[in-house]
Amino acid sequence: MNSLFKYGSVQENPLYSCSVPFEELSIPGTKRVLLGYALIIFGIFVEIIYIPSLIAMIKKKLLRFSCYKIMFCLGLVDMYTTLICTILSGYLFIEGAVYCSYPTLIYITGCFALGGWIMSCGFTLLLVINRVTDIVCPNFSEIVFNNNRAWLTCVIPLVYGLYCIFFTPAIIFNSTIMAWIGDPGITAGHSGDYYNYVQVYNNFVFIFSTIALYSLYCVFMQKKQNGIKVSSGKQVFIQSSIICSINCSSASVYTLLMFIKPNPIIVIIGELAWSMVHGFPAIIYLTMNRTIRNEVLGWFKKSDNRVGEISNSRQRTLESI
Repeated sequence: MNSLFKYGSVQENPLYSCSVPFEELSIPGTKRVLLGYALIIFGIFVEIIYIPSLIAMIKKKLLRFSCYKIMFCLGLVDMYTTLICTILSGYLFIEGAVYCSYPTLIYITGCFALGGWIMSCGFTLLLVINRVTDIVCPNFSEIVFNNNRAWLTCVIPLVYGLYCIFFTPAIIFNSTIMAWIGDPGITAGHSGDYYNYVQVYNNFVFIFSTIALYSLYCVFMQKKQNGIKVSSGKQVFIQSSIICSINCSSASVYTLLMFIKPNPIIVIIGELAWSMVHGFPAIIYLTMNRTIRNEVLGWFKKSDNRVGEISNSRQRTLESI
């Protein structure tokens, strides 16, 4: 986003200018209609089911628990990022777009997509830290996450993501490569000019921190198997583990894209994994979280009962006439 501040527009920045003829672009676009429609359908589905999950957290007063505060923030980030990395990506795949097809749109949304990914990694890692310390080191967890202090910890990934949005190079959509990458594929710049060190460091730190935290948890549980009660947080821990594993797979693929050109199948897996990073938490909440699932299902049961009452009332009215 710094191009907008420094040059006034994306096109005024020599590194992102589409002044060269379109046919001279180093990477032409490729239409991928099936993949595009699949992403759009999945993205719309995710947006629809995320809303009741977040409402259920509020109605059941789950936000009094630190883990749900983090999960709620993660949900908001996932919803906005899904609009870009899944729904918008689907449209761009159908169009066979590259950067110069929609330069301003792709550049700006690329900044926010990167920020969404960074924030998602931050909130996911924060959730893992919350779950692991709650079991391994409850005193530390009490100090850091108790009461409204959990909201304060959520500010860290938020500020981190905003910094990446406004002050680091954007990621650019390319339908041929089937990914959002740093290089816009124009002859004006060199690939090194678009290298985002923050993104690379973020992925490495996220992957290795996740492995280290889960290893710590496994070692602790092996030693304390019979000496600690963990059943109360077991389900949330399993849910956060699944969410984190999906994030790690996507982070691994996009880190490889910085250094080598992987097999197209691996790239597709990475793109789909990125969509799942922001979509699967909603599915996990509705299928694996009993409290949220029962709350949402209860709405439909109440609706069915209400419809039945109205129907019976009308029937009694007709019978009395």
